[in-house]
Amino acid sequence: MNQVATVCLPHLALWSDSTRIQTWPDLLARLDPNAMYASTRQLGRSHLSDRMTDKDHAAVDKVISNLPGLERRGDRLILRGVGLLEKHTDGYRLSALGRELRESYFGEPAGLSWVRLLSRTLLTREPRTRLLVRLLSEPDAELHFPIDRWWAGKMREVTIRYPDGRTIYPFVNEDPAGDNLRRTLEENSWWALGAWRGDSLLAGSTDCRFVGQRKEQLSLRDANLALRSACEVFLHLGVIRHSDGHCWIDHGIANRELGAELASDFGWRGNAPDAESSLLQRIIQLLDELRTDTGFVVASELRRRLQEQGVENPDREIGKLETAGRLILEAADYGQGRHGLGLYHDPGKQLIKLRVC
Repeated sequence: MNQVATVCLPHLALWSDSTRIQTWPDLLARLDPNAMYASTRQLGRSHLSDRMTDKDHAAVDKVISNLPGLERRGDRLILRGVGLLEKHTDGYRLSALGRELRESYFGEPAGLSWVRLLSRTLLTREPRTRLLVRLLSEPDAELHFPIDRWWAGKMREVTIRYPDGRTIYPFVNEDPAGDNLRRTLEENSWWALGAWRGDSLLAGSTDCRFVGQRKEQLSLRDANLALRSACEVFLHLGVIRHSDGHCWIDHGIANRELGAELASDFGWRGNAPDAESSLLQRIIQLLDELRTDTGFVVASELRRRLQEQGVENPDREIGKLETAGRLILEAADYGQGRHGLGLYHDPGKQLIKLRVC
């Protein structure tokens, strides 16, 4: 028997400043992992602001609104957020996932481990984010903005375009002539639930439908603001790449950074180790070409040559290879004015020695 669950999706907020992707883990790092809070609002008052009800501080409410997970209220199921907080009889406390993200960020706030974990959390537990990334994961799909800048212009004019001519208007709240995020979410609701499909509150269900918190129809109001925050996380990790006014999923990096299970779920193509090895081979070749008699390479020249070969952010890619143990920065020094910007924007790394492991 096909049992269809009705799941309410409240307003999607994530965090207010989309570029501050550390907002959630930074908050979790300040919490006692064993503390119980009577409400999410009490948690906010304790660690963000004591003016939670001040209309001028509504942004603080938004930071915590999507931290809890799937809950039952009376006869309704509400998916409040991604489940970094879990509800108990006496209130809320960090879930196992929340503690894991807290420890990952607390241990290495400048690293990528917590960024990977936050990415996986959004891609397995937030339906609108899951669906947007799925739409962008189709072969050669691109998200286009009306102005040639990252996330610029009127959001109702943003489109997802496919080689076969299909076009989706993801952020149009009313139903457009074509598809928007709401319509595609209705068609893929059970898949969009992701990890929540295994929650005990959905035991016996084989499908679901999403409704709004106040109206039957799910609202997309301001969804683009939150989805930009999610995309900033993926951009930082290299999973999303952009040029001027369009962006796309880098399937190879998505495979490498987020693993085979999510690659299968979203249909990412490519082999991550091959992509990494290919980049490493290009760096080896350039090091041989650019290395001076002293063994140093001018970082700005290496960056320029990699960009010419299609590597959009060479510093980030070199950093990832360092983190993975594939490259070691053996030495660095100041150069001259003509040597330009140093590696990682560090003037002390205008001249660098890299060793391939």
